Amino acid sequence: MSALSRGGLNTADTAGLLSFTVGLFGTAAGIVSTMLTVRGLRAQRTVEVITAELARAVLRSEGAQYRQLLGSGRKAPDGRIDLPFVTTASGVSGARPDGTLENITVYYRSLRPGRLVITGTPTTGTRGTAGAGDAGAGKTVLALALLLGLAKERGPGEPVPVRLTAASWPGAGIRPWLSAHLADVFGLSRRDADQVVDADLVLPVIDGLDEMDSGATPGYTSHAARLLRAIEEFESGGEPRPVVVTCRHAHYQALVEADAQPKAMARIALARIDAARARTYLIQRVAGTEVGRARWRPVLDALEEATTAEAAADSSQALARALDTPWRLTLAATVFQERTPSGAYLRDPADLLTFAAGGRLYGYLMDRYIGAAVSAPHHAADNTRPGAPVEARRLPKLDADTTWRRLAVLARYLHTNSGTASEPPRIVAGRALSSTDLALHELWPIAGHRRVRWTDRTLAVLGLNTALAAVLSRLSGFPHTSLVAFLPLAVLAWGQAWPQPRHMDIHSLHTRVGRRKLTAWLVAGLALGLSVAITGGLMLGFLFGPVLDLAIGTVMGLVLGLAAGLVAKDESSTSPRALLRGDISTWLVFGLTGGLVGGLMGWFVNEAFASGGRRVLGPEIGFVAGLTLGLVCGLLVGYLTGVGQAATRYFAFLLHVRGRLPWRLGRFLDDCYQLGILRVADTAWQFRHRELQDHLATRPAPPLGR
Repeated sequence: MSALSRGGLNTADTAGLLSFTVGLFGTAAGIVSTMLTVRGLRAQRTVEVITAELARAVLRSEGAQYRQLLGSGRKAPDGRIDLPFVTTASGVSGARPDGTLENITVYYRSLRPGRLVITGTPTTGTRGTAGAGDAGAGKTVLALALLLGLAKERGPGEPVPVRLTAASWPGAGIRPWLSAHLADVFGLSRRDADQVVDADLVLPVIDGLDEMDSGATPGYTSHAARLLRAIEEFESGGEPRPVVVTCRHAHYQALVEADAQPKAMARIALARIDAARARTYLIQRVAGTEVGRARWRPVLDALEEATTAEAAADSSQALARALDTPWRLTLAATVFQERTPSGAYLRDPADLLTFAAGGRLYGYLMDRYIGAAVSAPHHAADNTRPGAPVEARRLPKLDADTTWRRLAVLARYLHTNSGTASEPPRIVAGRALSSTDLALHELWPIAGHRRVRWTDRTLAVLGLNTALAAVLSRLSGFPHTSLVAFLPLAVLAWGQAWPQPRHMDIHSLHTRVGRRKLTAWLVAGLALGLSVAITGGLMLGFLFGPVLDLAIGTVMGLVLGLAAGLVAKDESSTSPRALLRGDISTWLVFGLTGGLVGGLMGWFVNEAFASGGRRVLGPEIGFVAGLTLGLVCGLLVGYLTGVGQAATRYFAFLLHVRGRLPWRLGRFLDDCYQLGILRVADTAWQFRHRELQDHLATRPAPPLGR
């Protein structure tokens, strides 16, 4: 093109074209060789290799979650409770009548088929003492212990256990759900995920069946019942495939009474923690030293009395009832180990007996758990968060009262989403809002979905279009050119109701769907580039001549089409904070790609016309001007394809909740996770326990006094 702009080809130009042709054939041969190499490597990636990699990833991520649930933060305690359970079975052989957490893997391997539901055992009593439900009985802990045991002892050809949250079920079959989960959470390509699932090498461990519906008595038409029917249809060769489910006792019993449970299913009910096990746990957790034994002596003696004495004192029996679940024991150990800044213990464990006798212990512990977790000593050296870099070891520094108020805002939002027995769950823009998950890019309805969306659209339109208008006006020298920049206004004003974080997915080229998507975007980019060149030329005159304008539009369109074709929804990050980071990074890639192409084009145009003694639009045309224009156009095209929309929506949301939630909300939630207040489920945070979420939802401010 440079030679043609000067009037023709000379001898050097001809030689250059010939050498370029030879190089082009060499490049084509290299591409073919690379494709054959990739095909050979893919042939070596067998199903067993994929499942072995998946098992290692499961052990890393779920092992961290297991340790976090055992303790009150990232540092797990020295011991754990050997949770006992009893069994009832229907259509399942090999089920033993009882067992404990320590032998859960052996117990499960004896089941034929391996279908199991884990519930707790409710007790009678007031809510202030032991409670009537089975909340905090250790269902998730037992499921994780089973999952880790199976993954560690997995032999060739055995399935890999993978945990899924029941609330994330899309409503289709189990196999598509598993494939999508493996691709989104563990980063497998769709091809590898489908291979593993089709080979029946994935064991779904579905956690939280009771969290799918509002109300305590789901019926035959409930979401939980539909999921159980999908489990019933999950089979291979006419044989039911193994599945593990956790659910609260009352919810599952309601499903049984509605005749919605699968025909073949073993059911284990976790027993309440007896006084002996509670005493052993406290010795391991808080009374392992001489000072600790002295402080906790009244509690240990009372639990021993409740274990051995035929007629134990009422206070001892009340204490044993009040500490009969792992969650309550964790609360007591955390709250009564809190220290002042000088190192002195803030509370006397002997008060546990008084509060238990008066039926006020559980409320007392819940009111003080946040403060105790925030002030507890935590060690940044044990890097247990899955996927966290080693250099990211940072001690969280939070204020107890501020933490309570911020978490109460989030808890109220989740509580509102769950609905009631008479009202359905809350729906915004066609989507039912989660009542458990805290995903940064999906929290914007807290501030009012209409206000946030209008703010988001306004910021996007004003920011991108003003920048584009300024650049075009500067380049052309005509103020009216800025009007062209507002052509995308109508498109931007619509946007997406629920923008999703994006990332560059090179692995998508391994699939037929990914290659079709890339081809479609290349065609769309080519059409866009040519349309812009032709439209701009007809409206403003061809700046560099028709041929050169079309060439520039073609190159920029193809480059931006390539970038757009590699973009995918990002749900595979190992940290919930990484989702928006990936979205922003991908948006910058669009901008920098467009800027680089624009800069090179600007430099080329200047050189081509300068060599012919011609001047084009002024001396500012060149690399810097092309870089600026390309950067703005790249950001604009990226935004129109969905990249960066989740980030701008999140920014608009933060503008509306300032004062109620911190500006660095992701860091705050991650700190709460490290302190044991929250847990991580897939790519979102959840409250450590549903009862903690419900407690905060009705208490916007912390109680007075410590």
